[in-house]
Formats: sequence, C-alpha cells, structure tokens
Amino acid sequence: MIATQFMKDEYPDVKQDLYGAFVVRGIELADRRGLLAIVIGDTWMSIKSFEALRLRLLSGHSFGSFVHMRDVSNHPDIFGANAAFVLSMAGERSRHAPFIRLTPLGSERKEQDLRVALAEQAKDAGYHLASGEDFAAIPGSPIVYWLSEKLRRVFAVCDSIGGRFDAIAGISTGDNGRFFRYWHEVSAARIGGGSEGAPWAPHHKGGASRKWAGNVEHVLRYAESSVQQMKLLPGFRHDGNADYFKPHVGWSALTSGPPSFRAIPVGCTFGSGSKALMISGNVAMAEIAVLNSALTLALLRALSPTMNYEVGHILSLPMAPSGANEVVEGATELIAESQRDWDDAETSIGFTESPLVALARERP
Repeated sequence: MIATQFMKDEYPDVKQDLYGAFVVRGIELADRRGLLAIVIGDTWMSIKSFEALRLRLLSGHSFGSFVHMRDVSNHPDIFGANAAFVLSMAGERSRHAPFIRLTPLGSERKEQDLRVALAEQAKDAGYHLASGEDFAAIPGSPIVYWLSEKLRRVFAVCDSIGGRFDAIAGISTGDNGRFFRYWHEVSAARIGGGSEGAPWAPHHKGGASRKWAGNVEHVLRYAESSVQQMKLLPGFRHDGNADYFKPHVGWSALTSGPPSFRAIPVGCTFGSGSKALMISGNVAMAEIAVLNSALTLALLRALSPTMNYEVGHILSLPMAPSGANEVVEGATELIAESQRDWDDAETSIGFTESPLVALARERP
C-alpha cells in the first residue's frame, strides 16, 4: 500500500507499472549527452495509460536501437515479452533507428532470428527503421515501428472521425442479471421504448464479431422505475443516455476476432461493452464501409494491439471520403443482406418464419 501511494505521488505518469518508474528515473540520472539502456515489459508501447511515458521518451530524445521480444502468450508477466532499447538523451527525434521484432518462443530461436535480422536488414526478417517523428504522427504516439509510411500518412492527411462526430459508451447497470434478458424471455407486448407499460427496450450489447448488421439479442429494463433502482447500485453509469434509441454505428469494444462494425437501427439502447458512433444516413453507410475494410483493421492493430477497441481508437481513424456513391450503395446492400441473414435465425428479434418454410410455400 505504501509503495502504491509512493508511485502515485512521485511517478504519477507511470504509476501503472513499476518499470515505468525505472525508465523515468534513468532519464533523470543520465547525463544530457548520455545513453539509457534498459530492458522492460512491452505493454507501455501502445496502451493509452502509458501515453505520457511514450511522450516522455520521444521528447528531446531518440532511440539508438530497439529489440522487441514478443511471445505468443502476449502476457506481460511472462519473461520474454520484453522491450530492450538504448535511448539517447541528446538525439534528434527525426533520427531513424533499427527496430528488430522477435516473435518465436525460446531463447535459442530468438538469438538465431536476431542474427538473421541484423545480417539481412529486411522487413521480412523483422528489421525495421523508424524515428520518434514517425510515432508522434500517430494519435497516442504508439511505438508501432512496423507500420508502413503510407499507413502513417493516412493519419496525417485525412480528417479524423473525431473531428466531426461523437463516439460514446453506453449504460452500465450495476447488475446485468437483474436488468437484462434475451428478447425471447419477455412478452413481446412489453418490449418498447422503456415506458412503464413496455419497460423492455431492444439493446445492443456487443457480442461476437459480426459485420454490417445484427447482434441485437438482448432487451434492457429501462423504465424510469428501473433506472431509479440502478442508481442505487455500485458501478452504475448512465453514459450516452441522451443518444439512446437513435440510429448509430455500433461495435464491440473487446473481441477475440477482428473488429466489426454494424448499423444499429432506431429504437435500441447500448451498453458499456458496445460503443456507439453517432452517425446515420449515407454518411454512416460510407463510414461503415471504411471501418469494415482491411485498411481500418491494419490501423486498429497499430492503435490497439490488445484488441480492446475503445472510443478514442475509433475517433482517431480517418473519415470516409465524401461523394463516393458506389461505396454508399455497396454498404447499404451489404447491411440489408446481413440484416436478412440475421433475421433468418430464430434468435433474432426480427424473425418471422423459417426461410425453409418460406421456400416451401413458394414451390408449386
């Protein structure tokens, strides 16, 4: 407890992990023309909570060399998932330095791959050149040394989504077991807009990776009396309530698969695990097309390698180009087809009959 308070008081920018304090203290102790060589964990390289540390490293300093030893476990407590680097106190941020990426398990294999990377100096061998200026051009300054120059330029030349629109988190009830149900667990007559007579509202809770449309499986008890009960519970948050029931673009904040974005229709609430980008109409169609593209997947892997896609990550992404009618038409068709596919299953709130029954009725 004393150590935790000490970290908060003395090293507030890096209080998340003790290794951050070693980095900061090393910079303070180094001669102004000296070098800092250190081996630490690698979680600081991308996550939002370590942005201040990254800015500290990039401010008036430059990397001399960097070896990134990643393991398939992707777990910071396992020795082997580390970042080893030399930092020059007087170096220019524009200076390009070698970054070497070593991914296999086992020290012998890592040593072998390191020798190959140094000999070949090729990206295919895990050898990359990058500078502090490259990282500073990306929102949050993640140390994504493998990102190509063309992808870095996307952030510099394109307007960001956050420059025009809002993305928000939704409700956290404090007791999901009490206030959530699958839509088929309640009477259809009691599913509406959250009135006392129809207290259950369709709710987008996130769910599995699915593009374009679908994943509205739950209902939220959202009458005024229910909200008053939630307010008494620890953990209750009523974020974004002014935008409930509006059409929006939704996605799951945490997923084991690739990110996927969906058109959520009028009449739905959304939760803390299912964020909402508040756009609709043709703009939403064009943006969903870009968000579900391979480009966005590459950019999000740079912004959030942990596969936790928060509001800040999405707002940093580039806006879709305007006037692309063929993109809007294509996305509109894909969304409609995805919704039809979703409604063909009995688990969909829009299900009316089995497609096999409908097909049999059409046949003579």
